[in-house]
Amino acid sequence: MKFALIVVLAMFCVIIPQAFAQEKTGSLDVFIKTENNDRLYPQGISIKVYQDLGTKPIQEIQSFENNPFTISSLALNHRYKVEVYMNSMYASTGFVDVKKEKETLEITIKNLGGMRLNIFYKDSETPLAGAKVLIKSHDGKQWDYTETDQNGQTIRKWLYPSVKEGDFYIAEISIGSNIKYVYSPIRLQPNLAQEFKIVTKWPTIVDKLITVEVYNSTKNKVTKQDGAFIAQLFDSKKNKVAETLVTDKGLAHFSKLKIGNYALHIKQKDSTAQTKSLASKKITITDEIETLKIYLNNPEMNNPYLNCNCVAFRLDDIQDYYLAPAQIEIISTFGKKETPLTVGIIGGVIGEDQRIVTTVKNGLVAKSPIEVANHSWNNRVVATVPKADQDKLIQDTNEKINKIFGVTPTTFIPPENKFNNDTLNILKTRGFTHISYDASTVEPPLFKKSSFYHFPILPSTANLNAQTGYWVAVNNSKILEKIDESIFEYGYVVVMMHPYEFSLFENGYYVNKVNATKIAELESLIDVIKSQNLKIVTIGDIQNFDKPTSTKTEEPKPEGTQNCNCVAFRLDNVQDFWLNDVQNTIFDTFDQSKTPLTFAVIGKFIGDDPKAVGHIKEKFETKSQIRIASKGWEYVDHTSYDKEKQKASIKQTNDKIKKIFGKNNIVFSPPYDTFNKDTLDAARESKIIYFSSSITKDPQPFPTDSIKHIPNTLSFTNLIDDDPFYSGTIPQKAQAKIQASIKQYGFAVISLQPSDLAVKTDAFKNEINSENLELLKAILSDLKSNQINTVMLESIPDSLDVIVIPDWIKNNAKWWSEGKIGNSDFTKGLQYLIEQDVIKIPQTAPGSPTQKIPDWIKNNAKWWSEGKIGNGDFVKGIQYLVQNGIIVV
Repeated sequence: MKFALIVVLAMFCVIIPQAFAQEKTGSLDVFIKTENNDRLYPQGISIKVYQDLGTKPIQEIQSFENNPFTISSLALNHRYKVEVYMNSMYASTGFVDVKKEKETLEITIKNLGGMRLNIFYKDSETPLAGAKVLIKSHDGKQWDYTETDQNGQTIRKWLYPSVKEGDFYIAEISIGSNIKYVYSPIRLQPNLAQEFKIVTKWPTIVDKLITVEVYNSTKNKVTKQDGAFIAQLFDSKKNKVAETLVTDKGLAHFSKLKIGNYALHIKQKDSTAQTKSLASKKITITDEIETLKIYLNNPEMNNPYLNCNCVAFRLDDIQDYYLAPAQIEIISTFGKKETPLTVGIIGGVIGEDQRIVTTVKNGLVAKSPIEVANHSWNNRVVATVPKADQDKLIQDTNEKINKIFGVTPTTFIPPENKFNNDTLNILKTRGFTHISYDASTVEPPLFKKSSFYHFPILPSTANLNAQTGYWVAVNNSKILEKIDESIFEYGYVVVMMHPYEFSLFENGYYVNKVNATKIAELESLIDVIKSQNLKIVTIGDIQNFDKPTSTKTEEPKPEGTQNCNCVAFRLDNVQDFWLNDVQNTIFDTFDQSKTPLTFAVIGKFIGDDPKAVGHIKEKFETKSQIRIASKGWEYVDHTSYDKEKQKASIKQTNDKIKKIFGKNNIVFSPPYDTFNKDTLDAARESKIIYFSSSITKDPQPFPTDSIKHIPNTLSFTNLIDDDPFYSGTIPQKAQAKIQASIKQYGFAVISLQPSDLAVKTDAFKNEINSENLELLKAILSDLKSNQINTVMLESIPDSLDVIVIPDWIKNNAKWWSEGKIGNSDFTKGLQYLIEQDVIKIPQTAPGSPTQKIPDWIKNNAKWWSEGKIGNGDFVKGIQYLVQNGIIVV
C-alpha cells in the first residue's frame, strides 16, 4: 500500500505542472478614445493590468506606438482590470473577461485640458522672457519642453487633466543650467484652456555690487605692474552686456545686472591695440552672489566643466530604401565639404540597399571619415522594454553593423531620444563610450573627463509636428543662435538631422526626392560654422578637444623691424549677389578718398553678377587704386585639403580672375586665415608672391623665401570698437590702434568684410550701415591728416627692411665674445651669411676701410647671445663693420 501511494503521489506531482504548462493564453486589443469619440494619440499612454481580484499588476506597459494596441500573454478564463494613465495621470479603468484567444476592450477617458504659463519676475509685473520650461508630472516624468516669449508666455500645451487626488503637474523654470524655480501643483480641468500666472523669486535686477577678483596666481591678485586689464560680460547670444576696468588691486565691479549666466572675459590690450582674452569663465549672477574669482594662469580653476568649442552633426534614421536619395545626398555633402559626420544606423533595416551601404562605406574611408553610431534595432523606445530586451536590441545592431561595415559603434543614439538607467548600464557593459539624446528630455551631466560621455543635441535642422507628421524646418539663423547657446551652456554642440527635412513633401507624404533648397542651406550652415572658427567633429571625437588650456600667450616682439608708417586695407569675400550694393559702396568710398584697396574674391562665386562685376571693371578702367586678390575657389579651410587640391583651388581662381578681369593675380588670402606648409608650397608653385593671413596665425618673424607675408593686424570691427583703453571719439581711438600696430609690426593691415558695413536685423541686408560708413570715411580722412601713408598691400614688404637672424648664430657671437674664435673667423662668417641672405640687414652704405673692431661691438655680441639686447642693437654693430670696410658686402 505504501508503494502504491507513493506512485499515485508521484503521478500527481507530475500531472499538475503539465496542466499549468498547457494553460491557454489570449490577447486583448485595447482602443482608447476621448469623450468626444476622438482616437487618442498614443504618446503618453501607459497601462497597468490586474488579473481577477489581484492588487499587484501582472503587466505594466509604459508606452505604445499605436492606438489601438494589443496586450498579449493573458491567461484565458480570467477577468482583467486595465487601468489607463495619460501623462502619468490616472485616466480610467476598463474590465474584460478574456475567454477567447482574441478579445477587445474600448475605454473612454476625459478630454484633454490646456495649459499656458505666464511667468514673471519677483515684482509680478515684468515678464520673464527666454526662460526654459519643463512640464513634469508628479512622478518626475517630463511631458513638455518650451520657452517663454517676450511676454513671458509659453505655448499652450494640451495634457491629460488631473482628476485623481494626488495627481498634478510641475513647472520647472530655468534661466540657466543651475538657476531654477519649481512651481507646483498645477491641476488641469478637462475641456478648459487654463492660464497660470507664475511669479518667480528672481528680481528683475540684482541691486548689489558684484566684485570680480582677478588672480595672476592661485593666491595673488593682479597689480598695476601686471598691466592694464578689462573685464567683460557676455550673454549666451554673445552680446556684450557690461564692461569695466580692473583696478590696480585686481578688482572689477559690476552692478545692475539681470540674474542669469554670463561669460566673463578678462582681456588685456596688446601693443597692436587688439584686446587679447587671457581668461574666461562662465559665471552665475544671482541676488545671493557678491564675489567671484577668476584666474589668468590657472584655467582649470575657472570652470567646473570642459569646453571643446566644437560642433558635431548627427544624422538619424539611416536605413534601407526609405528616403534613400536624401540620406545619400546628406552624407555626400559632408564628404564633399570634407566635414565629419555621425550617422545613426537602424540595425533591423540596413544591409539590403546597396546604395546606402556603399555611401556609408565610402564615408568611412573619406578624408574626414563619418562615425557610425548605433540607433538600435528598430524605432521602438528602448526605455519601454525590459533590460534583457534592450540589451538584445543594442547588441544585435552592433553585430550587424560590424558584419556589414567592419566597425563597432561606441556611440548610441536612443530612438526618440529616450532611455533609462538600464540603457546606461547596458551601454557601459558593452563598451560604449557615448550617448547622444535630446537636451530637452534629460539634463546632461557636466562635460568632464570621463569613461562615458553624454553629448545631447540642442539645435536640430527641423522639428516634428506630431499631429501632422511634417518636419518643420528651422532656419539657419535660429540654428546658429542655438549653437552659441549650447556652447555657452554645455561647452559643445550636437546638431540633429533627419532625412525627412531634406526630402520633398508631396500630397501629405515624404517622397524619395531630394529637397535641393535644404541641402543648399545645409552647405551654407557648414560654411558659416567654419567661418566662426568652430571645429566640426564627430560625436565620438568631442572629448578629444576637451582639455582647457591657458589663453595667455606672449606678444610677438620682433626685433629691429623697420617702420614704414603705412597702412593697407583688405576687403575680404567679395562675391556675386550677396551684399553687392554694400560692396559697391565700399569701392566708391575708397575711390573717392583716393585710398588704395586690395579686395579678395571667392573664385566659385564671382563672375555672374553684372552689378558686382561691372562695378569692379569700371574701377579698373578708371584707374582706381584697387588690386585683386584670391580667397580660393570656395570659402573652405584649405588645411583640410592636400597640397594638390590647395594648388588647384588657387589656380582655378587665378584663371577665373584672368578671364573675367584680365588681371594676373599674385596675392592669396586663405579662408579663415588658416594655412599650413602645403598652403605656402601651393601658393609658391602657383606664382603667388604676396600672402595675407592674420598676425595671430602668421606672426613675425616671417619666413624668408619667395613668398612675402603681409598679414592683417587689425579688423574693421576691432577698429570701431569703443574701447575703454583709449580716450576720445571712436575715430580717434581707431587712429591710436593703427599707430600702435605700426609701432609693433612696422605696418598695419586692416581687413574688412562687406557685412561690416551692412544693416543687420535678423540677417544682413543689402543696405549700407550709414553709421559704420561714416566711421570708415572719418578713419580714412584722419589717416591723411595724421600723415600715415595708405598703400597697396603688396607695397608693404618693399617699404620695410626686416632684420632676420637665425638663433644658432648666437653661438658664434658668444664664442667670439669669449675669445674662442678670432676676429677674422667671426667677420668672415658674418660676411658669408649676409651674402647668402641668411642674415638680412637694412641697406647700409660702405665707408672707409679699417681693421679695428671696437670693444662695444664685442660687448654687444656677448649681450645679444645672452638675450640682454635685441636684434636691432646687434645689427648696429654689423652695420658699423660694413661701413668701415671690415665686412665687404
